[in-house]
Amino acid sequence: MTALTHRHTPLWTGLITAVGIVLTLACSSGKSVDPVFDIEQISPAEIISRSSAAFSRVTTFRFGLAHDNGNTILSNGIEVPNASGTVLVPGSYTLDADTLVSGFFVNTEVTVIDQDSYMTHPITGRWQLLEPGTSPFGTFNPVSLVSSILEQIENPQIAPSEASKVGSYVIDGHLPAIALKSLTSGVDETAPRLNVRVTIDGSSLYPVEARIIGRVTTAESGDLVRTVRLFEFNTDISIEPPI
Repeated sequence: MTALTHRHTPLWTGLITAVGIVLTLACSSGKSVDPVFDIEQISPAEIISRSSAAFSRVTTFRFGLAHDNGNTILSNGIEVPNASGTVLVPGSYTLDADTLVSGFFVNTEVTVIDQDSYMTHPITGRWQLLEPGTSPFGTFNPVSLVSSILEQIENPQIAPSEASKVGSYVIDGHLPAIALKSLTSGVDETAPRLNVRVTIDGSSLYPVEARIIGRVTTAESGDLVRTVRLFEFNTDISIEPPI
């Protein structure tokens, strides 16, 4: 046993020394040891253009919607604090939304497959096939929403250095309220320009986040912040009728 222990001691000593060197370097630099890659330095307008083209080739993705200082308000008065879902391009998606109806919390699930819309009943929770034009989310279209943001962003500029993210492009700009018509109906086209910050993956050029400040309807507050996140592009997503 003693001989075996002595024979392996140099190996363990080497491993411990190597680990110690890595930890020392990481601690002394004060920075993450995550890999970093350079991204091409191109103009903000070109970044947006390339991202729009890349997004047009996406087949599936997942998304999330969150708010600060208020909620998205649909035309029928339903408020949406948070939502998430999946998308099968071009015309199918699922939506799991926290909603406020007359001050009461209701979780609502929606499945849209081309022209057919299904939604859970607010009381029973059972799925129902909706008559055309009756869905409170009738104008919602995740693909059109993201496309409109990229296509209608005005005066794009590289965001300040404190907003930069390794391996990503971060672009600031403005949007007309009409750019969000695929999120909610009743858009006030006279609303002030929205401030938008778009984060684009430097490798795929897919848009991964849009942070939008401002109101798009008369019922919303001017300091409303919407954050749209996109992830898991081109993964295996299937959407089937729930009933």
